[in-house]
Amino acid sequence: MKILNLLSSILIITAIGTTTTLSANQAQQKKPFLIQGQLPHLTGMVHILWDDEDLALTTEQKKKLLVVKKETMTKAKSLGKVVNALEAKIVKASNDGATPASLKESVSRLAALRAEATMVHLHCIYSTRDILSKDQLEIVE
Repeated sequence: MKILNLLSSILIITAIGTTTTLSANQAQQKKPFLIQGQLPHLTGMVHILWDDEDLALTTEQKKKLLVVKKETMTKAKSLGKVVNALEAKIVKASNDGATPASLKESVSRLAALRAEATMVHLHCIYSTRDILSKDQLEIVE
């Protein structure tokens, strides 16, 4: 009976540790966008194929794409920090018993920040498509 209790305790501790690790990893992987996993990350694909002969980016295209990438990453990372902090604050408050009415303003702010981040993403997609030719777009999309 003692062995069974010991094994049960070990399983419970392992499960709690695994759940905590998964939750921490999920929090780190969150993106600040409203639309998750459905819009392309063209700058990422372009970066992977940066020196690809078939893509054949010109020097001018590379300059423009670097500007788009820098602006997008700077804005998205900045918004991501604010979004994640606000989301954590809302979750903590809710878990501590806050009323929905008391969280309404924070939730509205969170929605506005996620919408802003999504617009940054959409602008990046549009700008990248505008820089690339149709043939180049077929390669990266």
